[in-house]
Amino acid sequence: MEQIDQVIRMLDSMAEAGVSRIKVETSEEVEEGSARRAYHHGRCDVGSPFATGALFDLEEETGKECF
Repeated sequence: MEQIDQVIRMLDSMAEAGVSRIKVETSEEVEEGSARRAYHHGRCDVGSPFATGALFDLEEETGKECF
């Protein structure tokens, strides 16, 4: 039951922070009890962080463009 409460607290805190899209995935790569934020690079909306090049987790990649 504690794990469910942890997920609810995580979702509540993200919603309070103004996160509008949330996808939750479990992973063996992330330490239990912690979370990692990642941007979905498939969105090319006008004004989105991807379209403006202002991603918080952007790594320099040469030769890749979003059309």
